[in-house]
Amino acid sequence: MAKLERQHRSRFGFAAVVRRERGGFTLLEIMVVIVIIAALSTLIIPQFGDLFQTNLKGAVRRLTGTVKFCFHESVIKQQIIRLQLDPVTGDYWPTILAVGDNNVGQFVDLPGSLGGRGHLPDGIRFVDVVTPHDTLKEEDEIAFISFFPTGFAERAVIHMEGGRENFFTLVIEPLTGDVEILDGYVDIVDTQPTQGPFSQDGF
Repeated sequence: MAKLERQHRSRFGFAAVVRRERGGFTLLEIMVVIVIIAALSTLIIPQFGDLFQTNLKGAVRRLTGTVKFCFHESVIKQQIIRLQLDPVTGDYWPTILAVGDNNVGQFVDLPGSLGGRGHLPDGIRFVDVVTPHDTLKEEDEIAFISFFPTGFAERAVIHMEGGRENFFTLVIEPLTGDVEILDGYVDIVDTQPTQGPFSQDGF
């Protein structure tokens, strides 16, 4: 009799489990899962935000360092240096004016450059670059910023985007090579140099 009762319970328990599995999750179980997901998201999303901000600041810092390198290297080598920026790939690299035997000059990658070739992290891009020689804000052509042996740089404006419509503006000061960083997409009307090869005074 006891054996039959155990078998009956076993069959009944199995049947109960099958009915529950076929019935799906209960409302309480679904609510518990939602609460757990919400709690995890509050922990994970801020960490992703902090990581992105760290990448953004690092990218700006490296680009600013490359600008300062080009400014000083032009004076040291007494050669014109151009910082090339590719909006499509996110690459940027210094080049130097090299004059061949035929007295024809062309810009080549700066050999042994400590500045090297930089690359923007994923999610950060060049929007456009505005200089005295290029004010059309082309978004798909390689732009360049010139640095001169006299200790002068083109007054350039670099617009960048980091994240979803998170714009910021970099302004290169001609006399120092310093980079001013502004929040948002700021239109700088005056990009004409006040001194240097392209100024009205002819310096």
